[in-house]
Amino acid sequence: MSKINPLVFALGIPFVVIAVLLFVVLGRSGGKFTNLSPFSLKSYRQDWTALQGNSYRLDCKVEQQLAFLEGKGRLLVVSPIVDRDKEMDKANLGRLPVFVPADASQSFEVGQRFKFKVRLNRDLLLVEDLERF
Repeated sequence: MSKINPLVFALGIPFVVIAVLLFVVLGRSGGKFTNLSPFSLKSYRQDWTALQGNSYRLDCKVEQQLAFLEGKGRLLVVSPIVDRDKEMDKANLGRLPVFVPADASQSFEVGQRFKFKVRLNRDLLLVEDLERF
């Protein structure tokens, strides 16, 4: 029987570990809403009717729960996560209400961060799907 050279183990194992880590990290970097346009709080404030019926990605932090109705859902106040150093992101500072239907199987606590797929339905942001990050 032939023995495997110890050099193969010494170089092969770290290579495999690094390859697996890169695959995992790069696979999760965008999340499942990368194909959606980011939600613009500035555009919403200027003319929310122009955004009706469209779906957007909203990266946000839970600020407060306003209401919970059993079997219906909950109304949350969230603040978009923005880069405060970028001038264009400063226009997206603020808080806004979102409605999360009861079929969402997540618990929500103040300070938690989520990626929401939201649809603007009349003057209400309705969460269609979500992912915690």
